[in-house]
Amino acid sequence: MKLFLNRLYVCAKRSLKNPYVYGMAAIIIILAFLSAFMPAKESSAYIPVAILNLDDSEETSKAVDELCEMGSIFNFYEVETEDSMYADMARGACNTGFILPEDMMAKSGSMRTVPDIRVITTASSTLPLMSSEEVFMKLFPYFAQHILEDTVRRSDVSFPDNYETSMRRIFTAYMEGSEIYRLESLENTEYNDITNYDKLIIPVYKFAGFFIWMAALLGAFSYLSDSDNKLYLRMSRVSSMFMGLILSFVHVLPVALISIIGFLIADVDFSLSHVLIYCVVVILLSFVIAVIFSVLPGQGRKSKVFSSVLPTYLILSFLFGGVLINLSVYSPLLRTVSMLFPPYFF
Repeated sequence: MKLFLNRLYVCAKRSLKNPYVYGMAAIIIILAFLSAFMPAKESSAYIPVAILNLDDSEETSKAVDELCEMGSIFNFYEVETEDSMYADMARGACNTGFILPEDMMAKSGSMRTVPDIRVITTASSTLPLMSSEEVFMKLFPYFAQHILEDTVRRSDVSFPDNYETSMRRIFTAYMEGSEIYRLESLENTEYNDITNYDKLIIPVYKFAGFFIWMAALLGAFSYLSDSDNKLYLRMSRVSSMFMGLILSFVHVLPVALISIIGFLIADVDFSLSHVLIYCVVVILLSFVIAVIFSVLPGQGRKSKVFSSVLPTYLILSFLFGGVLINLSVYSPLLRTVSMLFPPYFF
């Protein structure tokens, strides 16, 4: 037991001097933090519409606020200047904008003198017309009240001095209780599914699986290098092979522990038992590969042959292990080939 612990200590000390182990651990941690703190990007089928309100009336401001707060396929938002509206259109933030002119509400009593509402659009479709209906629906109650007051004022009929105040109160009460235009909230409906907050998917889990496999192969390479340097001449065949197993283990252990920490940081759904089983499998598999290379015929350095093959195999493991490419896009034949690379199962 003491001999085993001594060998384990020596091998672990050597593995901790390997810069690749630190590099893999650093990449996993960086990817985990990127995944955890990457902001979600809103992807929406709602259509953004800009509004520039140049009218300083309380009624127009209220109508604009109602437009910006309403639940609709159109996402109305207010801009401060005409230049900012054009800038939003130039960068694709919106394709339709409304400019409400000065004194619009004050002159709305007579539709012949009310300034035109400017509609700016980059779209050659019916969408601007549809958003115009939304704007009109919000402005109509205020326009209608001013038109009614102006019509009564111009008539020859005699009214009490406070008729405007009384009429305004009656009209307001009527419009508030009217269901001519009824706005229904889209909360808890299928329209909620239109807007999603999607984060860039960073495959922390798959990267960890690839690095654990790479660490196991580095352990196999260390074993072959020791064999080439005649470090196991005084050991039996079984003892030297056991050292190869330990070397793979001590290379995998730090990477596996850092991977689990990375999963916790990135809030990755993982099974600890699956990670442990995978580590055991890749350690044994790398050990078998190391033994096969060690018994190859020839007097050359076996570690040199292994190092010449290793980069190509790691690249293929990266491509066929599903690290960046979704394996579902592969043909059945390629998916079968992917099973030759352990990251496929992680």
